[in-house]
Amino acid sequence: MSDKSSLSPEGGAAAIEERAAEWLQRRRYWKDWSAQDQAALEAWLAESMTHAVAFWRLESVLDRAERLSVLRPQKFQRPFGIARKRPSRMALRVAAVLSLISAVGIAMVYPTLQPRGQAYATSLGGHTTIKLTDGSSIELNTSTLIHADVRAGRRYVSIEKGEAYFDIVHDAKHPFIVEVAGHRITDLGTKFSVREETGRIEVTLLEGRASIASARPGVQAHSAVLTPGDVAVATADTISIEQKSKPTLAKELSWRRGFLVFDGAPLAAVAAELNRYNREKLVIAGDDVKRLTIDASVPTDDIHAFTRVARDVFGLHVRDQGNEVVISR
Repeated sequence: MSDKSSLSPEGGAAAIEERAAEWLQRRRYWKDWSAQDQAALEAWLAESMTHAVAFWRLESVLDRAERLSVLRPQKFQRPFGIARKRPSRMALRVAAVLSLISAVGIAMVYPTLQPRGQAYATSLGGHTTIKLTDGSSIELNTSTLIHADVRAGRRYVSIEKGEAYFDIVHDAKHPFIVEVAGHRITDLGTKFSVREETGRIEVTLLEGRASIASARPGVQAHSAVLTPGDVAVATADTISIEQKSKPTLAKELSWRRGFLVFDGAPLAAVAAELNRYNREKLVIAGDDVKRLTIDASVPTDDIHAFTRVARDVFGLHVRDQGNEVVISR
């Protein structure tokens, strides 16, 4: 995508919302979105937490609107009204306004989806811990956005994007509630993690007890009670539970220590995980290379530790192409 000089200069909140809307429109609806465009977007997000929150809020609005299209008289398509043409200044302003109108409209249709409380976010590769007023704590992994409303008589968090680890102080009279992707997780005092991906959430319970239930109208109701070691995977209509050992769970939560631990993982899966944390992206070329498996502990912020293993252990070719590192035979 050429000529990014058309992006409006930074000003106040309105200018940031406008720019966030343009980035979102271009990434979703333009066919020529490239690795260079993605790198430029991530650089803009990293400039300021305000940028990241504005972009993710608009993206969350669009995701919700698409998931709730059954509540609209017509299918939700191309909300910004521009398909593949370069947007004008006025079109960008309209884009931002439409996004904000969508947020209000969805909140009126389904109030529990409306963001509540203080926003907390991490950028690409970020990791931070939030201490709540009730003594509980939340660790945010890379590219995560949440809203937390914890005060007298109320303990509520919504996850808009990403992954978080919760260490909740027991309060039998005031359960701690987490809403994410149309599901509600309720617990009285426990340790658990939640990872949100498009159309899928994963809840891992380490201590205590918690329940997970669908919380969106118009979908098949499903719920489950989790005990320590349970890993629940939920989509819009289904939920499945797998029991895992403590050592396995510790490895899967190693991001809290700045590492990713892999046991017999295909190279394609390792690359996909590392790409969640780094601006420079790994590309695995060739189906046979993607299927090669590896046991390794890799820093989340060092893809070159992985490329050295790929080169020295598997004899693979590593080629640096600017924003991408291609691994092949």
